Amino acid sequence: MQNAGHERSEWSSPTGRAVLAVMLLLGGAACARPQAATKAEIDAAAARRDTVALARLAERECTPRSGAAKQTCYEDYFVRLAGSDRVHVALGALSALAAAHPDIQRDGHGYTHVIGIRAWHPGADVAAIFRSCTGLFQSGCYHGVIQAYLTEGGSVDSARTVKLCDEIAAGESDRWLRFQCVHGLGHGFEMAWNWELPHALKGCDWLHNAWDRYSCYGGVFMENAVASMPGGHHTSVHALSATMPMGDSAMAGMGHDHAPDPAKITFKMRDSTDALYPCSIVDTVYQFSCYQLQGGLILNRVQGNFAKATAECDKAPPIGRSQCYVSLGTNASGITLQNTKKSIEDCSHGDPGYQPFCFSGVVKNYIDVTARPDDGLAFCKEVPPGLNRGPCFAAVGEEIAVLHSSDMEARKLACARAAADGEAECRRGAGLLPGQ
Repeated sequence: MQNAGHERSEWSSPTGRAVLAVMLLLGGAACARPQAATKAEIDAAAARRDTVALARLAERECTPRSGAAKQTCYEDYFVRLAGSDRVHVALGALSALAAAHPDIQRDGHGYTHVIGIRAWHPGADVAAIFRSCTGLFQSGCYHGVIQAYLTEGGSVDSARTVKLCDEIAAGESDRWLRFQCVHGLGHGFEMAWNWELPHALKGCDWLHNAWDRYSCYGGVFMENAVASMPGGHHTSVHALSATMPMGDSAMAGMGHDHAPDPAKITFKMRDSTDALYPCSIVDTVYQFSCYQLQGGLILNRVQGNFAKATAECDKAPPIGRSQCYVSLGTNASGITLQNTKKSIEDCSHGDPGYQPFCFSGVVKNYIDVTARPDDGLAFCKEVPPGLNRGPCFAAVGEEIAVLHSSDMEARKLACARAAADGEAECRRGAGLLPGQ
């Protein structure tokens, strides 16, 4: 399992992050006005694989701005930096920025989408570029590669779609990587078909097995949820259009002049009168996956009040209620930037019978962000004894089973690092039989 750690290892300790923060802030203080990084500066730093220098260039250009202008500035910067031979460098620079700036960390998933979109171009080996991504910030780079592939201007057909993930990660050989592919297809279908959610879900139905289809449904609902948030659409939209004027011959013919037009979306992405929309209107087969993403929409509606949010989840039908709580946990992790104490507090609301699902959502997101099971185990060790602690360790085990799909020994070793009262639950979640 590959992650961005080798690009940022020297900055991963508290001391390293503090030093980096000072370096970046001092670099920003030297410039009172935005100063665009030149192509020569970016190219030189990228050639040296100097991710700290690249981070400082981005900060020099974008930090003096605010709000949407600042976000767009960073998107533009990563569009210029990223490319098929610069994926690791771009992700390393993003990781360095996030170490010093909480707003970058909070929006990191969107920026990794940008990097993935920019990495692929027609004629390139999509499988090779996909594998060059890492799990940084919930693996958005992987999803961006698939979005670029599906929105390149050609038709989206079942044959082209079904064989893609078989080329990238066939069968059970690497289930974690395959999940990133089929989940990315959901994002890509949404964008390729102008956020027409019912159409995108039907695209997922082309996939041959239930696990692939449900993973794809999650990508569809995630793209719909993020794109419908107040303040505009996914950073991916900007990334697709931003590649057009660059004069990069590698992008010629990419078809981004046919990028989705948010002004022409006909599907109603939200309903102000229904906190459970769109889950409340999709067919039953899609509801389980839909509720896994509904928490963010509900929290946005109730201004982040978890007590009110759990009350809305309690109105969901049985097929979706547990997953609604899971999605609240996922959002608790993201909103608090993996603050353990606050995440535990947020998940301690609502029906005690469903609270364990919230804790499951938190801890799985911890691992999705870093691809390190130890981060999840550390969280569970802080959960107070009671009904929520055991399911937390079991959820870590489930993540371990995905990360080590074909390596039982690796699963065993990972769960052995759980607390004394958590190892058995971790092993159960990881699918380890007694005696293994």
